[in-house]
Amino acid sequence: MSLSRLRFTPGSPEVVYLHKGGHDDIEPTEGEIVDAMESVARVLAQIPDGRRHLARYYGFYSNAARGKRKKAAAPAEPACPSETPEGAAIPDGPHRAAIRRRWAEMIRRVYEVGPLVCPRCGGEMRVLGFITQPAVIKRILDHLRKREKVARPPPHAPQPLASPV
Repeated sequence: MSLSRLRFTPGSPEVVYLHKGGHDDIEPTEGEIVDAMESVARVLAQIPDGRRHLARYYGFYSNAARGKRKKAAAPAEPACPSETPEGAAIPDGPHRAAIRRRWAEMIRRVYEVGPLVCPRCGGEMRVLGFITQPAVIKRILDHLRKREKVARPPPHAPQPLASPV
């Protein structure tokens, strides 16, 4: 939508959106007459929701095309470390840790929240393991729900011992 094509008269409930021309030096041709609120609704419909990724790439820059180029350029990698061919180097130490932390960097960029930053103290957290069994996950969540409902009262202050007089 171009502002140079919009014609609005103050006090009028309508907006005219010119199809061609619309610039001051060109004679405007016919346009579409739209209710003022409808034109505002059309503009607002184009504004994405907050924190929503809307960049789409097609053709050469699409993810599929980039992935195919990357796959063609890189040597074939085994599906698991046990299938690693002889003489192939497996990254270790800091390089391997950097590869594993790429997901955290991506989440930080997209959601603007550091997934490995402790919400209480701000220190760095690390992943200890992944729980994938549904029964174990359900058991942990049930335990956490019980803890939220029944909070333990604080312990009583110890009573001082009576001294013999």
